[in-house]
Amino acid sequence: MVTTAFKEVWSEFRKLRNEPVLALVIIAIVCITAFFVLWPIIKVVSAPGLADYAQLVTNSRWTQAALNSLMMTVLSTASCTFVAFIFAYTISRLNIPCKGLFKFITILPIVSPPFIVALSYILLFGRQGIISKHVLGISLDVYGWHGLWMVQTINFFPFAYAVIYGVLRSNSTNLEYAAYNLGATRWQVFKEVFLPLCRPGIAGGALIAAMNILADFGNPIIIGGNFSLLPTEAYMQMSGWFNLSEAAMLSTTLLIPALALFILNRRWVGKRSYVTVTGKETSLEPYPVPGYVKWGMFSFCMLVTIVIIAVYGVLFFGAFTQTWGYDWSLTLKNLSYVFFKKQEVINSLKFALMASVGAAFLSIILAYIVQRKQIGINRFVDFLAILPGAVPGVFLSLGFAMGFSESPFTLSGTSAIMVLALMFWNLPTCYSANLASLQQIGHSLEEASTNLGAGSFRTFRNVLLPLLKGSFISCIVLSFLRSITCLSVIIFIYSANTSVGTVSILGLVSNGEWGSASAFTVVLITIAFTVLGIAKLLFKRQGKNLEI
Repeated sequence: MVTTAFKEVWSEFRKLRNEPVLALVIIAIVCITAFFVLWPIIKVVSAPGLADYAQLVTNSRWTQAALNSLMMTVLSTASCTFVAFIFAYTISRLNIPCKGLFKFITILPIVSPPFIVALSYILLFGRQGIISKHVLGISLDVYGWHGLWMVQTINFFPFAYAVIYGVLRSNSTNLEYAAYNLGATRWQVFKEVFLPLCRPGIAGGALIAAMNILADFGNPIIIGGNFSLLPTEAYMQMSGWFNLSEAAMLSTTLLIPALALFILNRRWVGKRSYVTVTGKETSLEPYPVPGYVKWGMFSFCMLVTIVIIAVYGVLFFGAFTQTWGYDWSLTLKNLSYVFFKKQEVINSLKFALMASVGAAFLSIILAYIVQRKQIGINRFVDFLAILPGAVPGVFLSLGFAMGFSESPFTLSGTSAIMVLALMFWNLPTCYSANLASLQQIGHSLEEASTNLGAGSFRTFRNVLLPLLKGSFISCIVLSFLRSITCLSVIIFIYSANTSVGTVSILGLVSNGEWGSASAFTVVLITIAFTVLGIAKLLFKRQGKNLEI
C-alpha cells in the first residue's frame, strides 16, 4: 500500500519535470513547513513516559485540572454562544438603533490582549475595585471559576458571533414567510425553520469559542486563583519547577480535546449544505417580531455593550491613576514606566510585523500549491497548513522551547524563535483566507498566461499575486493584531532580550502594579487599533472592505 501511494505521488510530482526550479521550491517549502509544524509537536508528545501519562489518572491534582478545564469549556462555550446568537440576531434581523456601536463592541475583544478583560474585571470588582469597594462598599472575591466564567464569556463571544452572524446574514427569509403563509405560529417557524438553518452558524460558532476557551492561558493565570486548569498547571510545572515531562504531559492532555474540536469543526460543519438562496432569488425583509422581543434583545445587547465599555474605560482610567484603590489623582508616571520599557514595545512591534509578513507569504505559497498544483501530496500540505490552528498556544510554545533548545537546532533566546513561533501560529488563519481567495479566481487567466509563454513563477507573480493583494494585506493586518497581543505562544520561549509587552503586563499584574499594567495594555491596544484603522482606511479608499 505504501509503495503504491509513493508511486502515485511520484507520478503526480513528475508533472513538474519541465519546471525544476518550481519543483525545488515546492519541496523546500513543504519540508520547512513540515519541520516547524511537526517537530515541536513530536517533541512535546514524546517527552513524557507512560508513567507520566498515568499520573493524569493517579494524581488527583492533574485529574482535577482536566475536569476543571472541561467544565469551564462547557460553561463558557454555552454562555458565549448564547450572547453571540443574541447579538447576531439583533444586528442581522432587527431594525434597532446603535447597530454600529454593537458591531464595534464585537471587534474590541478580538484585537485586544487576551487577558485585558480579566485585568479590567479585577479593577472593577476586585478588593480595591472601583465598583465593588468605592461604589457599592462591599468586598468581593472575583478570583476563581465564577470570575473566570464571566471573563471568558465577554472575551470570546465575538469569535462565535463572527460565525453566527455570517450565517444569519446569508440565510433567506423566504422559507419563513412560506411557513407563516401556511399557518405556522411564530414559535413553530423559529423552531422548525429558522433554527435548523442557523445550525451551521451556531455549531461553528460554539466550536470556535470552545477551542479558544480550552486553550485560554492569559485569563486563567490572572483571575483563576486556586482554580487550576491544564494551561496554568503546565505553565507552573515549566516556569516554577522546570519539570519538562509533566509540563509536556499536561500540554498533550490539552492537545487531545483541542484536536477533537478542530476536526469536528471542519468535518461536521464544513460538509453540510444549508443553501436557501439559488439563482436570482431575492430575500424579503425579516418578518417583524413583537415589540417585547425586539426591545428585549436590544436591552440585552446594550447591557453587554455597557459592560464592555466599562471594561475598557476603567483600563484607560487606571493607566493615569496614581495608586489604584487609594490615590485616584491623575499622573503620567505609569506611561513613563512604559517608556522605560520601550524595548519591549519595540520587540512586540518587530516580532509581530516579521511574523505576520512571514505567515502571509508562506500561506499564499502553500495555498497556491494546494489549489493549483496537483503534486500528489496536496492533502498532506493542507493538513500541515491548518494543523497549528488546532494546537493550543501553550502547547506550541512548549514545543518550540523543547524542539529548538539543543544542537543542531539551537534557537532558544533568539529573536528567530519568537518570530517563527508567531509565524506558524498565524499560518492557519492566513492560509484559510488565501485559499478561499484563490478558489474564487478562475483558471482561465493562468491558462492564458501560460499559452503566451509565461512560466509558473511569472504567472504567479504577474497574474495571481495582484488579484490576491487584498487577501494578502488582510492576512498581514490580522496576523499583526494577533501577534502583538499574544501571550501564550511566547510564554516559554522569550528571554531577557526578547521579552515583549504582554509578558511585562503579566508580571505587573502578578505584582499588583495595576496602574503600570493598565498603561502598558493601553499602549498595546492603541497600537493595534491604529494599525486596524489605517488598514481599514486604505481599503476603503480602494473601494474594498477589510474582513476583520
